[in-house]
Amino acid sequence: MFRGLYTASTGMINNQHKIDSISNNLSNVNTNGYKKDGVISESFPEQLLRRINDSGQAKIRPFKGVEVTRDGDEYLLQTKGAYFKIDTPAGVGYDNEFKFSVTEDGYLKTYYKDNGQIKSDGENYLLGEKGRIQITGNDIEIDKEGNIFAGGELIDKIVTIANRHGVGTIGNGVRTDRIFTNFTQGNIRKTDNQLDIALNGDGFFKIQTEDGIRYTRDGSFKVNNQGILVTNEGYKVMGVNGDINIGNNTLDFTNNLDLVEIDNPEFLRKQGDNLYKILEGQTAEEAAFTGEVFSGYLEESNVETIKEMVEMISTMRNYEANQKNIQAYDTILEKAVNEIGRV
Repeated sequence: MFRGLYTASTGMINNQHKIDSISNNLSNVNTNGYKKDGVISESFPEQLLRRINDSGQAKIRPFKGVEVTRDGDEYLLQTKGAYFKIDTPAGVGYDNEFKFSVTEDGYLKTYYKDNGQIKSDGENYLLGEKGRIQITGNDIEIDKEGNIFAGGELIDKIVTIANRHGVGTIGNGVRTDRIFTNFTQGNIRKTDNQLDIALNGDGFFKIQTEDGIRYTRDGSFKVNNQGILVTNEGYKVMGVNGDINIGNNTLDFTNNLDLVEIDNPEFLRKQGDNLYKILEGQTAEEAAFTGEVFSGYLEESNVETIKEMVEMISTMRNYEANQKNIQAYDTILEKAVNEIGRV
């Protein structure tokens, strides 16, 4: 009963995070170059249940081996009568299915795809009997018994076999894994103001702030009293040779803009003023901008109002459903304490 309360509570918390994200998206629907946020949710790690002080002979599901399916750099592991042990940010969990890819540093981790590219930052590790599994190269072989080999060498065993005291696994609710930014292109709108710049493609303007270099997609620029191109907040727009001093000449300054593409945008974080900074401990992988530059245009927000409103309604309904579950549990507990306790 108490587990049900906790599960419903985690659902409410996760839905509240979604509502906050959607509300922020809707409030920025008219913000130039704004990129909408989304919430990635995942269940808490599945926990193994075992009988204690039980001398009975429980029926044990036989271990039927490990099945491996590979599609390029993506692997899917499945098993019956055993479990894969998984290291997650919320603790160690167990499952009879695990989908992974091999990271650049050789770890076996779950992943997500960003524009077709496999990414594994913040994802979960496959554990063996020795801990996290790390290999050299991508020459992996996993046999039916759950032994993993790399380059023909035995690395570890990746399955936990159920014993006679095993009951199975049980979930612990859902949690918010992280907030991500959707960098898809927004519509480009004509303004006829030569200081308005729109980027068509995966690129960013570089901005110099007192806290270091920042990035933005908002090209609604101004000229300060020194003739320097700046953002609306007064931050200098970086050029290939430093500050962009255009004075009254606004005809060809776009050739001087320091424009870059970021090959690891998953590490960009919003910091306000429509700016992004790279996550602490990471380095922005800058590459040459390969898109188009339009003077006299602005990129609009990529938020689709109708879709966000539909998502808001759906999330609110889920929130209310969890709320009703908590109220039901509360009623049952009240009766258990006040009525059954008197018997």
